[in-house]
Amino acid sequence: MLIDRCLRCFDVTQVCETTIRALPREVYEAMLGTDLRDPLIDALFALRELPRRISRRLHGQPPVAETSRVTFGDIATGPIWVRLAEEPGVELVVGSIGRFWEKDYGWRPIAAEQFAAYQEPGYAKVVLSLAVLPSLAGLTLLRYEARTATTDAVAARRFRRYWRLIRPGVVLVMRRALHRIKEQAERRAGVAVPA
Repeated sequence: MLIDRCLRCFDVTQVCETTIRALPREVYEAMLGTDLRDPLIDALFALRELPRRISRRLHGQPPVAETSRVTFGDIATGPIWVRLAEEPGVELVVGSIGRFWEKDYGWRPIAAEQFAAYQEPGYAKVVLSLAVLPSLAGLTLLRYEARTATTDAVAARRFRRYWRLIRPGVVLVMRRALHRIKEQAERRAGVAVPA
């Protein structure tokens, strides 16, 4: 898988999968274009952003503009996430570097070709992979994996504390994203989707 080329060694990983009654091509298109925002995901991100919003208000700064739609296709075009690898129709891998435990995430913009070698102390590297795999009986498996590697022992300690706090939310966001993609792909494939 492409994710192994982008981040083979990591501190933590989280994998969520779902089967979808649609062709791999339809699933991949849905994966790129499905709006991932929903009330629960928005609430989780609003909670994560609360310290930053408070800080901006206290410093007289305007609030950060929110986007009306968020898709994996959009995420892959930056500036926070960078497209690391893609095999169209099969797998998309994006990555980001930052101090995610800080209120402003400590983003570190980087070019895709510099991502693998990046080792500045005090940072974490996150890679997201969405892979579409043919399965049995005409089903398609959509696999969503997130991996994080830290660049030194201090970052590893800070990230471990942060991960213990956010892991349940990350799992929930990943599952909700897969559910939304599944609904969209099955709707496009003409499969009856429960209301």
